[in-house]
Amino acid sequence: MAPDAATLLDRAERQAILGLPAPAQGPGPADPGSAAALAAALASGDYEGVLRSRAAQAVFGTGLAGDAEIGDPEVPAPADPGFSASDIRPLVSALVGQYVEANGPEAWLQITLVGAACLSAFAQTNWTGPDFQLDPAALLPRALAERWREAYDTAVPTELAEDSLKHEIGRREQQGRVYLGAAQSEARAALDRALLRMLEADGEEAYALAPRPLYLYLARLLLIDIPDTRGALPARDAAAPSARWWAARALTVQQSILDYPAQTLLDQILGLLAQVRQSLPPSPATAALEKATSADTAALGSEGVADDIEADGESTAAAAASAKSADEETPDGREWDPVPAGDRDLWTRYLVEVGVVYTQHKMALDTKRYFALAQAASGLQWQVTGAKGKRTKFQTFDVAQLVLLAKSARPAGDRGSGGAMPEEMELNSDLLLERVTFSDPDSELANQEDLHPIDKCLLLALCLNVQNENPAHGLTSEQMMPFITRVLDRPGNWSVYTMGLLLRSRLEATKTRTVERATLQVQALVDQITRPLPGADEAGAAERLRYMQALALPSHWALERELAGMFMELGVVRSALDIYERLQMWDDVVSCYTLLGQTEVAERILLRELDAAPDRPKLWCALGDLRRDPELWRKAWDVSGQRFARAMRSLGAHHFARDEFAEAVECYRRAVALNPLLENSWFVLGCAAMKIQDWSVAADAFIHVVSIDQNNGESWNNLATAYLRMGPEHRVRAMHALREAVKYLSDSWRVWSNLVHVGMWLGMFSSVVNALGRIIDLRVAKDGAACVDLDVVRSLIGRLVHGTAIQGLTGDDAARAEQRLAAQVESLLVNRIEARITSSPQLWRAMADFWFWRRDYRHCLDCYVKAYRCVSQHPQVAYAPHVFADAVEAALELVSSYENLGDKTQVVRAADAGDGHADKAAAAEVPVCADWRHQARMVLRGLIGRARESFDGTPGFARLTEALAELRQ
Repeated sequence: MAPDAATLLDRAERQAILGLPAPAQGPGPADPGSAAALAAALASGDYEGVLRSRAAQAVFGTGLAGDAEIGDPEVPAPADPGFSASDIRPLVSALVGQYVEANGPEAWLQITLVGAACLSAFAQTNWTGPDFQLDPAALLPRALAERWREAYDTAVPTELAEDSLKHEIGRREQQGRVYLGAAQSEARAALDRALLRMLEADGEEAYALAPRPLYLYLARLLLIDIPDTRGALPARDAAAPSARWWAARALTVQQSILDYPAQTLLDQILGLLAQVRQSLPPSPATAALEKATSADTAALGSEGVADDIEADGESTAAAAASAKSADEETPDGREWDPVPAGDRDLWTRYLVEVGVVYTQHKMALDTKRYFALAQAASGLQWQVTGAKGKRTKFQTFDVAQLVLLAKSARPAGDRGSGGAMPEEMELNSDLLLERVTFSDPDSELANQEDLHPIDKCLLLALCLNVQNENPAHGLTSEQMMPFITRVLDRPGNWSVYTMGLLLRSRLEATKTRTVERATLQVQALVDQITRPLPGADEAGAAERLRYMQALALPSHWALERELAGMFMELGVVRSALDIYERLQMWDDVVSCYTLLGQTEVAERILLRELDAAPDRPKLWCALGDLRRDPELWRKAWDVSGQRFARAMRSLGAHHFARDEFAEAVECYRRAVALNPLLENSWFVLGCAAMKIQDWSVAADAFIHVVSIDQNNGESWNNLATAYLRMGPEHRVRAMHALREAVKYLSDSWRVWSNLVHVGMWLGMFSSVVNALGRIIDLRVAKDGAACVDLDVVRSLIGRLVHGTAIQGLTGDDAARAEQRLAAQVESLLVNRIEARITSSPQLWRAMADFWFWRRDYRHCLDCYVKAYRCVSQHPQVAYAPHVFADAVEAALELVSSYENLGDKTQVVRAADAGDGHADKAAAAEVPVCADWRHQARMVLRGLIGRARESFDGTPGFARLTEALAELRQ
């Protein structure tokens, strides 16, 4: 990075990226067209000022009357009636080239700031408000501005009755400027539709009613497309290192307006953010960051994984190891000290934004790494603890409440612009208190200082990560609420406070006593953006957008959709339906009418929309979902030019449900070729491929699933199955996959059983013993002796007896490995099998072989005795021939064991002394069974007596009498 670039990042660019107040100016008036002035205007929220600057007018051609002033004959003339949305790019590209040629490479910083202003204007319009007055078409040449000017038909504001609630559910109508669902001039509507199609990625459609997509398109042109196509990236990056950060933000916003996330955009975002790191101020943290985020994940089946498995060591996923490394290295910030105080904000903002990107794509391990680093960079200290207090109005005693103690390393600083904060709705419960009342008002909890806004963003991000790492149960709610309560303690930044209220509403929406407050709160959050109160002292645009990228803040139409979802949960279907129809979310409209039993109304609405826009594949898919007609999904695929991935996903699901697995594989392969980021598509593809025994396709599909979500234990198990069916050379990979599977499916004995068999094939007997023990724990209560794989136990013991259990080692190493394995097997037999399973003679005989090998003859003889008892105590032994035959064999086997082992001597210790310790000096050699002849005769006499009446004269009975006669000699 060039030295001058570092200086720019330290001054103007840092100010724009962080939204900081303008620094004090030197003597003399500042040039209003300079990069410093544009950065100051951008940071203060004066996006219109930036977009009306000389640089913006030059790159957009504002005021141009025709093509004579452009100077490029290949660029279409703006005054030409045939000029379309696709012609905007060559026009702006030519103008950018002229501007850079006239002003030198330093002009790239001004162009970057203009692109950032376009992005901010789009975010203000679609995410935060307040209303942005400048029409993006007004930035273009006069002929285009006139043709494409904004011309919404606004609705007449409807006032509520004086006695109605301020945010009464389902009653408040649209007021002021109308974007979503309002009528627009045909020319402008066609432009917006074309722009939204150009913003699609990987076959995923953009939201059809996203207002002013021209702002996002222009931002993408200036920040990404034009510098790339003109080969100006090196010059641009040298003059404006922050351009890559703004470009990543633009792609993140583009990702947010798509129906489903796109892999192409995610790869671009992560690539740009990785490049941004090179432009950040150096610090001792750089080495820790590189180590924690290095590409250390080994490919499945690579040599490193194979070596680890062959050594029978503990195999863990590389990503999990990396996360552990990050946690161990940076929880207290030591790796980040000393970070210059002025750089903490920049590093923390960068790391939080990267973590939020991973959070939005459900990548929990990467999220955890970056949030740990962000916490260390910020210096935030927090601890979840308990404090006594009351939660209900009638509580007479204090109980422990979960609370969060948090302290920022820096002063709170940004306390907002002084505008009105989002309205916090009261609980108004007849049972619950508004807030927990703590018994000690002077405690550390009550005297906590306000947190820095970026630390509040980090707490909310950590709260989201708790949600991602846990299932939807009460513990998650109890874990998340302390984070949110700490953020809401003191109002600060508008967006941070809004996000805190939204997260609290999501948690409260699942509880009966708080669901009403949650719904009203979300209604209030929607109103403050789309329907602000007249004359309200609203927070400014700069404050609202300052931390938007560090929060997973939803767009205002996504927020309204969330409100409609809450209405659905409450059973207020009609109110939800009104929202869905206005937002033109046709899938949800179909669901509502289906729930109401009015599918014919939903079909009539879809046909009406298709008459108006027959080229929209999403509508054909919605109609196909309603009719369950595969021809409609094929129609959607054809209409989109074979680029609408959802059509293939729906058609593939149709074929899969009808057991047409080959067709399902083909459909899902087309879908994932367009967008490989959707985990469920890969999973179903893998399952369908397994059904048709296409194991290589199945393995590839499940590899993609676990690369997206490493916690998907079922996919790890299916991946192992696919590897096993691919041949013996893939068993090592199968073992690695199974070891990952049992981490997340530890309660599935079938997965453990698969691990047992693969481990036996690979000679990984230590893992086999552990798996057998886990299977017994899971199944013994229900299945008894059937939970033990007798063949595996016999094979393990046989390998120990014959000395073939340890391979690849010699000498002392082999002896030590054999001792370790023998100790594991002994623990399995004593603590799991002998202690819990007593009814299997086959198991007792197998264990007898083990104890004979260990030269524990007393224990060996005891196993034969118990094996005989399992058979002889059977109620049918006196009259069932097959049971009697088994008893004869067990008795003769026991008698033979008495003869072979009875006279042997074995060193045994004396009984424990009174203090509980064995007296080692009293150990002595004693016979295994001194009265073995008597014991053997008792066994034979007992069985002969029970079977005489039914089996006298049979060959088995004769064998017993002959054996008894031999013992009497």
